[in-house]
Amino acid sequence: MTQNKTAIITGASSGLGLETTKALVAQGFKVLMVSRGEQKLLDAANQIRQAHPEAEISEHVVDISNLDQVRNFAKSVGNNVDLLVNNAGLMGPDFSLSIDGIESQMATNHVGHFLLTSELMESLEKAQGRVVHLSSVVHRRGKFPELSPEVLQGSNKSSYDRWQRYADTKLACLLFGRELDLRLKQSGSRVLSVIAHPGWAITGLQKNHPHTLDSFAQDAATGARSQILAATDQELSGGEFIGPKFELWGEPKQIRGSKRSQDLGLSKGLWEATEELIGIKFLG
Repeated sequence: MTQNKTAIITGASSGLGLETTKALVAQGFKVLMVSRGEQKLLDAANQIRQAHPEAEISEHVVDISNLDQVRNFAKSVGNNVDLLVNNAGLMGPDFSLSIDGIESQMATNHVGHFLLTSELMESLEKAQGRVVHLSSVVHRRGKFPELSPEVLQGSNKSSYDRWQRYADTKLACLLFGRELDLRLKQSGSRVLSVIAHPGWAITGLQKNHPHTLDSFAQDAATGARSQILAATDQELSGGEFIGPKFELWGEPKQIRGSKRSQDLGLSKGLWEATEELIGIKFLG
């Protein structure tokens, strides 16, 4: 029964986030749509209201890479959060630092979501809720040969490789989801942590990096099936990684991910480095 359940979706104004919002609204969820671009967010919300006049949605302009904005948003959220979908992302931008001095891809794809999840955990606990983390097939290229707050921060422009950094952030999303699952279970929590990836899908992230084979990719609605299943399948118990059957395409199913993504030492190291970088303790 999803009626009256509350979901928060970051990056909800386009692509996978918008398609996930549509699907959850159709299932009766109240959805808090989070995005950094105000006009685009308003347009997306109005599009959903036209299709679903009964929809309970609200718009929240938040830059996930801005840690103060994340904290302020979390404080504004009510007591019960049934579902948090950490969907917002950047892919391969020119080098830049967030307002907190963290490389923009890592700040958006991992660090901001780590903080948001931490800030909302009490509300998720009350609802026995669920967190969905969005990874990517390129997590397989993620390396993290060493982990430290400095590596996560990535403030050295001369060593910036946009595609390696993107792969590292998506490995971080998967490691975070698995480590969160482990810590939740160890604490006796009934909150679930599930990871998903869309396969090869055209979502808007690719607009500055078009590929000659993009016509063969899935559309955003098809790509979003993995995270919608991760968000709603009542048979899941936490820790699952959901992606297309044939990795780039296909019906969503439980998959394994790379060997590195299953490294418990690496996931623990990422967790501790992230805590140190932003100065918090989360389920410690």
